[in-house]
Amino acid sequence: MKVEEIDQGYILALDAGGTMTDTILVTPDGSFTVGKSLTNREDEKSSYLESVGDAASYLGLTSSDVHSRTSVSIYAGTGMLNTIITGTGANVGLLVTRGFEHITVIEGGLTWLGESQAEILHSQLRRHTAPLVDSRNVIGVSERIAGPTYLTAEAKSGEVLIPLNEKEVEEAVKTLLKNKVEVIGIMFLNSYVDPRHELKAKEIAERVIQEHGADVPVVCSAEVAPVMKENNRVKSLLFQAYAAEKTRDQLRQVEQSAQKEGYKASLQTLLSYGGAVTIHYSRLYETVLSGPIGGLTGAQQVAKITGRKNIVTADLGGTSFDVGLVVDGLIGIRKDADFARHRLALPMVALDSVGSGAGSVVRVDEYRRMHIGPKSAGYRVGLCYQYPELTITDINVALGYVDPNYFLGGKVKLDREKALAGLEERVAKPLGLDVFAAGEGVLDVFHTQMKDLIRVTLQSRGYNPSEFTLLCYGGAGPVHMWGYSEGTGVGNVMTLPFAAAFSAFGAACAEYTHRYDKSLVVLLPHSLSAEEKQRAAETINSAWRNLEEIAVREMANEGINPSHITFRYGIYARYIGQLESFDTPLTFGHVHTADDIDRLTEAFENVYTKIYPEGARFPEAGYAITEVYVQAVAPKPVPVIREYDLEGVKPADSAYISTREVYHKGKWELFTVWEMSELRAGNVVKGPAIIQDPMTTVVIPPGKEVALDQFRFLHYRDAR
Repeated sequence: MKVEEIDQGYILALDAGGTMTDTILVTPDGSFTVGKSLTNREDEKSSYLESVGDAASYLGLTSSDVHSRTSVSIYAGTGMLNTIITGTGANVGLLVTRGFEHITVIEGGLTWLGESQAEILHSQLRRHTAPLVDSRNVIGVSERIAGPTYLTAEAKSGEVLIPLNEKEVEEAVKTLLKNKVEVIGIMFLNSYVDPRHELKAKEIAERVIQEHGADVPVVCSAEVAPVMKENNRVKSLLFQAYAAEKTRDQLRQVEQSAQKEGYKASLQTLLSYGGAVTIHYSRLYETVLSGPIGGLTGAQQVAKITGRKNIVTADLGGTSFDVGLVVDGLIGIRKDADFARHRLALPMVALDSVGSGAGSVVRVDEYRRMHIGPKSAGYRVGLCYQYPELTITDINVALGYVDPNYFLGGKVKLDREKALAGLEERVAKPLGLDVFAAGEGVLDVFHTQMKDLIRVTLQSRGYNPSEFTLLCYGGAGPVHMWGYSEGTGVGNVMTLPFAAAFSAFGAACAEYTHRYDKSLVVLLPHSLSAEEKQRAAETINSAWRNLEEIAVREMANEGINPSHITFRYGIYARYIGQLESFDTPLTFGHVHTADDIDRLTEAFENVYTKIYPEGARFPEAGYAITEVYVQAVAPKPVPVIREYDLEGVKPADSAYISTREVYHKGKWELFTVWEMSELRAGNVVKGPAIIQDPMTTVVIPPGKEVALDQFRFLHYRDAR
């Protein structure tokens, strides 16, 4: 069914993390409920249905009731990540320009990607990134098209220097079919300038495949990532060939399970640079980092409604701690992103991460050194549930921060005695400490890792922390907010009643969008004449119009009415002589005159001076535009955050539950326990206190308090 055929009903948005699958169920009036289930990586459709059912239960409905009335379901999972990390993708064959057969194993200066600081300092012990294609399945083909250059050259960009050797293509494809490849990729050196050789090779390959009665798809790099930097481009092509189709199969299973319950549209997922697409999107590799994107998209929405335009996001789940930035209401995008130790030609939301989460394994080695993560218990939680090793959650249970009888609202019972015994045996005894002091010491180290990441993320980019709000979310975010926010210097600390499913909320907020990039080289020296500027404008304008045509064609195939599509435009530019270009969003998308080119360079200067001091400008060098892009956006229903009337500072008696002893700062303290759903806008909860919710726990130490604003967002601050 077409995307736009249903415009009323529920919205479902799910974030399937390594530990939990979170659901936001948005009703037609914009309000929403939250659901949760343990993620089943072997059968994601079952945890999808369970999580949807949990959210539906708060409305007195079943998952079938909801699916039959749902207009859009968005599912952000970890399928592609798991495929890449576990090495379980397709058997890929690759045709490349002759002489570049080793491109899939050339790492250049990138051997450090994904390595810890200790591994980098002992580089002789490093492990090379595992290639995504067997070297025997990489075959060179004679061809060459001239690429662009800054200098005067005998050959013009796009000129054929060596014609495609069609016979070599035929023989190469026959060899790959004998090697039982499941997909064939084609990556010729300068295909981003002119794809004719790649497209001809694809035509030949498909003919040979048909003659052999095989079913092997063929993918060209010009179709996947028509941009310069062939090393990054080939990684994008390989991600599409190696992992995307397998991931699509997993997503189809989720889609089919929803459709069996009455869902009438296509399942959607999130792009790595923000925005939603259907799972039938041709460049599915662009969804490789779909999981954490929702949090930043949601933070952008929070920035919009609260007026707090600068937000540093802190997403603490079961396996990792991810930090991102929203600056002036905009999400930061990295052009050449690193993922699973590969660098791709893919715009990706900028995130910094450490492999420490609530499910991270805690151990002490033979040298009495403590280690936290990166190994994680995932959905098995820890010793207190189904995992054989001690985790951070075990320590939270042992010290009293987390109620073992109220995990997932009591659906899962945790064993505090097993957690205590594990803490004693695996940390306290090896270090010669009291069991509770040992637990507190582990949390101190854990919080320090996170604080350091927050500080580095802000200060390495030259930002003043006091100008930022720290937004804490993820299932374990509110539990540890008190620890990792201390000493960061941020101006405000905030969490939300639905913090545990905030990434799913962000997925629901995501726009329906496609992005199209095209590399080119347009030089704008300082002394350029008006006539030369006009010719440059024609080149840029032509590239934008071409990308618009592709966008309309692809989105129309997905059921989008072309008249509903709006476009955003941008370029990547640099000073001539610089190595890297800078993303420059524009407020216009047509350039025809010399004045229009001046508007482009002014926009670049504006971006550049936000990143570097005014004194770093060098307009005298002239400008180089190296890439253009178009973002096509279609309307999509989104949730609404409701605004409430402020009530009294004192919470209602119905919000109070009990008291609980918690080991905090070296002693046992009596914490009052409150129910999240009973707190109202305007209420203030003073520490020592705990606010419990079926999805998470908010810890408020002595001397601190939490105040609920008009949106029922929780502001963590010094007691007043």
